[in-house]
Amino acid sequence: MDPAGGLKRQRSISDEANAQSPGAAAYTADAQPAPSLATAAPLTPRDPPPEREDSDSSDDGPSKLELLARQLDALRQAGELPDHLVDPPTPPPILSSFDADGLAAYINDGNERDIVVMGGAGMSTAAGIPDFRSPGTGLYDNLQKYDLPHPQAIFELAYFRERPEAFYALARELWPGTYCPTTTHLFIKLLHDKGRLLRCFTQNIDSLESAAGVPAELTVAAHGNFDSATCIDTGASVDPAELKAAIDAGPQGWQALRDREGGLVKPDIVFFGEGLPRRFFELATQDLPRCKLLLVIGTSLSVQPFAQLVGHVPENCVRCLVNRDAVGRRDPRIPIAVARHLGSGSLDYGNAANYRDVALLGACDDGIRSLAASLGWADDLDRLVASATALFAARTPPPPPELPPPRQLSASELASIGDLLVDDDENAAPVVFE
Repeated sequence: MDPAGGLKRQRSISDEANAQSPGAAAYTADAQPAPSLATAAPLTPRDPPPEREDSDSSDDGPSKLELLARQLDALRQAGELPDHLVDPPTPPPILSSFDADGLAAYINDGNERDIVVMGGAGMSTAAGIPDFRSPGTGLYDNLQKYDLPHPQAIFELAYFRERPEAFYALARELWPGTYCPTTTHLFIKLLHDKGRLLRCFTQNIDSLESAAGVPAELTVAAHGNFDSATCIDTGASVDPAELKAAIDAGPQGWQALRDREGGLVKPDIVFFGEGLPRRFFELATQDLPRCKLLLVIGTSLSVQPFAQLVGHVPENCVRCLVNRDAVGRRDPRIPIAVARHLGSGSLDYGNAANYRDVALLGACDDGIRSLAASLGWADDLDRLVASATALFAARTPPPPPELPPPRQLSASELASIGDLLVDDDENAAPVVFE
């Protein structure tokens, strides 16, 4: 980009989803005004498969987004930023306060199904399912036992064809029914029960939304899940229960299923090189213009095009991040119009220009409990948690009882045992207990 030449937007928002970095767009002088949601290019299934949260850049030096921010800031400092990229005056605050209480008051003022949830791996860590990146406990740190050439290989179709047992072993660990839904999942169910949930878009493949009781028609598994399965060579649908039985039976089981179906069978989880479900794009385009509150829970907002949803809600839509880390925040050096085009990194919590965004930072369940308390829903949530916990316990066989620790024998007892092991005949062999 030539700073002296100004800026021009050269890519559509859908093209931006194709980029490896959200800062990959270029801008030059004769740019058109930044489009509103109504005029922005819609999410489309022609976009490529997602860059997962587990993908990491190893490039040295500043990121493309950082370079873009520096260039835009230099133009602003020089007074050369085009008028249509100058941030407009900040609207009046939508919320009475940018915290759980302010958010709760906003929710309680409404009565329609207008809340959309974006969920990521952080929603499920309290269930015992690792996220991708946490040092020591993340999924990729725990994949070493599968002897992979690199961690991402377990989600690559070519590697699955070559060595399916690695993914099957992981699938067996993650299969629905192994884990109990968390407080966060049950809060999403509570939103449905209260008549407020419009849709739940999830990156997770664990189906814990379904286990919590969120209706299937309100859930969009952007990266697929275990609810269906397909033969990768014939395209034929296979009963997921049949696949699970084959995986549980070990190599003989899944090899027999492969021979019977004419190819390897895998759950309908989106691997690298595969496209997202069409339903994701259709419902995102349908739902987001109606969204009055976007709850962004447990996601790094680093996966495109999923992270792009943040920039596709109306300008009067409140957005709340519930996450361990502060992510997705707009760099103040990047104009709002540019951030909207980038699709992610557009949240304004903590910025002077903020009028609608909230961040509840910490463990997801803690943030959700805080919000539920402010809403006056704490007892309702506790009842759902207790019911789900009891149901899960009833379905889960108890672990075998622990054996009591060995008792320390007294000297007289040891002497008695010694007498039993010695025959009157001095030459007799001692009794050996096996």
